[in-house]
Amino acid sequence: MTQTCLPNLITIGAMKCGTSSLHEYLNRHPDIHMSVEKEINYFVGHNSDRSLDWYKAHFDGTKAVRGESSQNYSKAHLEIYRDAPKRIHALVPDLRMIYLVRDPIERYRSHIAENYIGETDEMKALSQVSDNYVQTGLYHYQLQAFLQYFPLEQILVVDSDGLQTDRLTTMNRIFKFLGVDQVNDPEIFDFQANLNGEDVLPPRVRGSLAYRAAHRIAPGPVQWLGKHPVIRKAFFSGSYKATLEQEERDRLAERFAPDVAALRRLTGQTFDGWQI
Repeated sequence: MTQTCLPNLITIGAMKCGTSSLHEYLNRHPDIHMSVEKEINYFVGHNSDRSLDWYKAHFDGTKAVRGESSQNYSKAHLEIYRDAPKRIHALVPDLRMIYLVRDPIERYRSHIAENYIGETDEMKALSQVSDNYVQTGLYHYQLQAFLQYFPLEQILVVDSDGLQTDRLTTMNRIFKFLGVDQVNDPEIFDFQANLNGEDVLPPRVRGSLAYRAAHRIAPGPVQWLGKHPVIRKAFFSGSYKATLEQEERDRLAERFAPDVAALRRLTGQTFDGWQI
């Protein structure tokens, strides 16, 4: 990089909606540079000691659009993330934001599987107490924290279904929002990042002496063995997305329905593929 500067784009979430893939798709555009470290979380409370120069060093000032993707910014229900919109506005009030959303019940299922893989039992217990699994998927509620400081025109809400069914059209809609040229080659985006199943072992296994010793000796076979369908189903079934009973689906639909209705009114989008 020849120079550094502040970002003018942030993907603010939501968790388990495809932000890792979107981050990489954006980075494929010649006029866009996305941070090498996807989730910088500069505007989160525990990073308040990070210097501005440290933050600016993540971005290539020679590019028209410079961005990062920190899905924790749209978790207003958790105190450590609550002031992120205020902090963002104080530093970069004119930036544009992308908020990626998906069927909230499917997002909920992916969130639980992600926590099985990535979090300790204590962290999972905190998620239960804070209603984190549900509230992260209350998209209209999360947007309100940003709309206190930014007009809706600076936030593009994108249904992640479009990244599955018509990736090129969806990305060109995003590029138009960002003021950069459209692209014509769909093969540019012919991949996905951070799919469920890339890692399946919970922290208690990865941290054990036996696993660490085996991984040092033969990392490839150990990883392959952990992902083998028979072993995964028998010992690490929590790494699969949860199968919800109809009663649980109905309960979740009741929780999400008012927020989804408000999101439809706010954005004018129908989200036809959702279960709610």
